[in-house]
Parts: sequence; C-alpha cells; structure tokens
Amino acid sequence: MLNKIVSRRTLLAGAALWLLGTSATMAQSDKVLDVYIFNYSDRTLLDVSINGVRMGSPGPYPYSGRRNKVGVRLNDGAQTVTWRVGGSEGQEAGPVVRSSNTPSMGEIPSDARYLSIHIYPDSTVEFNFSRRVPVLSKRGESIDADYRRRKAAQAESS
Repeated sequence: MLNKIVSRRTLLAGAALWLLGTSATMAQSDKVLDVYIFNYSDRTLLDVSINGVRMGSPGPYPYSGRRNKVGVRLNDGAQTVTWRVGGSEGQEAGPVVRSSNTPSMGEIPSDARYLSIHIYPDSTVEFNFSRRVPVLSKRGESIDADYRRRKAAQAESS
C-alpha cells in the first residue's frame, strides 16, 4: 500500500514538473491569439497560411477583414506567409504565392489578444497586434481612401 502512495506522489510530482516546464517554454515562444486577415487586393485569397497553419480565405477588398480564426498558437520571429489567388469565374485558383517580404512577429506583446495580417496587392504582408478587434492598417487606410474616391467618382459619372 505504501509503495502505491509513493508511486502516485512520484507520478503527480513528475507530471507537475512537466507541466511547469512546458508552460515556461510556451510562455517564452508561443502565444495564443485570434487572427484577422485583411486582404487589400481585388481578388479572393484562398488558404492563407502562416508557417503551414491555415488561417482562412478572405474575400476581395472591401469585403476583407471579415475572415478570422480563433485561438491560433503563434511563435515569435520570422514567418512564412502563403496563399493562392482565387480564379475568376470558371477558372481554377492560381498557384501558391509567397509573400514578397518575410514578416516577423518580433516580440509578441503580453497584452495582445489579436493579430491582424494585412496582405497588400504587391504581395507584401504586415502584422499588427492589438488588445481590441483589429481595424485597417495605416497603409490600408490609404488604400481605403483611394477606393472610396474612385467609387464616388464612378457614382458621379453615372
């Protein structure tokens, strides 16, 4: 009977140490965030992935920023971001595209709850962290202003 009690205590102590070690390692390099994808191009992006983890498929601008994924475990440092460009009617999606830059998470802020991934028409990618639901990036605001000007000009000419 005494051996069973000692075995259980040893097992529980080992499990507790393993959990402490795992959580300490995770705290240094991993963070769980909700991810929002902003696509500023005029085509749907399919299978957006970070380091092989699929994030979703945002629609074309201005219908982007509505694709999100909850509870994504992310590492800090450089990231590989890929996607496929959706085909036009009757055509298949294009080949896998890799971002023209190598975005980095840097050090993920401890109070961050959200990561926004901003994918621009020139295939560059920007990451932003926030405590509240993400909005357009600075560059995205400029793209949005240009979009609204063009739309207003089209409405006036109609």
